[in-house]
Amino acid sequence: MQDSLRSELIKQFPAEVVEVTEKNGKKYYACPTCKRAVAVGDDKCSGCGQSLGWDNIRKEEMANGSKTALLEFEVGSDFVPGDCRRCPLSYIAKVNSENVYECPLKMRAHCKLKLS
Repeated sequence: MQDSLRSELIKQFPAEVVEVTEKNGKKYYACPTCKRAVAVGDDKCSGCGQSLGWDNIRKEEMANGSKTALLEFEVGSDFVPGDCRRCPLSYIAKVNSENVYECPLKMRAHCKLKLS
């Protein structure tokens, strides 16, 4: 049996939801397969399609520390870090009823993008 088909069949059986406690004490429920947040009572994870069970909720604490992620994408040859208008990651947001370019990584004032 193909691995992808097998994993999709396994997702049809409910897996118990996980209650995650963040470092600051905030709690939320997450899919046990992909760890995305789920709403109370959801019967399926909208991210990965895992069928969810709510009878025996597992509890986990969020791991301490952090990891560094690397994302590579192409930008125009005239792009410079901090140029939010040309950055493919930025989006237009409303601030004080004005449209501004915003960084989803919250790096607007101190862009850490490295060009190669």
